[in-house]
Amino acid sequence: MKKTRLLLSGLLLSVSLGMALSAVSFAATDTSAASSTDENNADETTDGGEFTWVYDAYGLLNDEQYTELEDELAEIYDEYKYDVVLAISPDIGEEHDYRQYVATFMQTNEIGYGDTHEGMCIFHQPDARNITIVFRGETQDDFTESIQEEMLDKCKERLKADDPFGGYQSLIRDLKRGLSRISEGKKIRPMDIDDGTVASRFFTDLLMAFVIMAIPTALMTWYQVRKMKTRVQQSNADQYTADGGLELTEKRDIFLYTTMTKTEKPKNDDNDSDSGSFSSGGESFSGSSSDY
Repeated sequence: MKKTRLLLSGLLLSVSLGMALSAVSFAATDTSAASSTDENNADETTDGGEFTWVYDAYGLLNDEQYTELEDELAEIYDEYKYDVVLAISPDIGEEHDYRQYVATFMQTNEIGYGDTHEGMCIFHQPDARNITIVFRGETQDDFTESIQEEMLDKCKERLKADDPFGGYQSLIRDLKRGLSRISEGKKIRPMDIDDGTVASRFFTDLLMAFVIMAIPTALMTWYQVRKMKTRVQQSNADQYTADGGLELTEKRDIFLYTTMTKTEKPKNDDNDSDSGSFSSGGESFSGSSSDY
């Protein structure tokens, strides 16, 4: 009997210790999992609240368009280390210089990567029917005035067709092509932001080469044919004048009345242009603004 009681007591003690160890182990696992989950949530919150690439104060974009543009601009940041922001705003008023307004917006919100603040802002006012792009940092020299105008012309085609989302994507595509050229150490050419295919550009260049060669060839042919003619129109009638005939030695035109009209040339006191380089807060920017 005593041996039986000792065996039962040992068995109960073993079972009790096993349950206690299991409980401690389970509790530790739960605590570790909870800690890991909290850390992941904190990371996600931090990553999600770092920066916003699209400011739609006008309420023009739907959720799908907003997310797609955010992803495209984030990809540019990750690949090229370049800040690009899209700002859609109600009409700020004609009394404002749109490019200066955008430059101040970029400075206030610290838009620009690195010490040189490399970045670009797309500023659209649907009510004013105006689109403005401003470059900051060293890349403003790469995106020349002609390149900027080419980018805006393509964007305005979409805006005129009531397709602002397509217009934004057009600017983003052109920007990526330009940044790709810069990353390769090459200059940006207008043909680099052309939507045409390689085949279409080849035939266009071939046609231009044919026209360039055809013009001097046609002029030379015309000149040779003209030399072959025996009858050539004369600029005077000397051959019809007999020797010793009329000789006109002086010719003078006399006018009875003279009228002179003077028109004052208007002064241009507005030195700020709609495209090119400008300064804001002592910092250099480059941008273009255009109505559509």
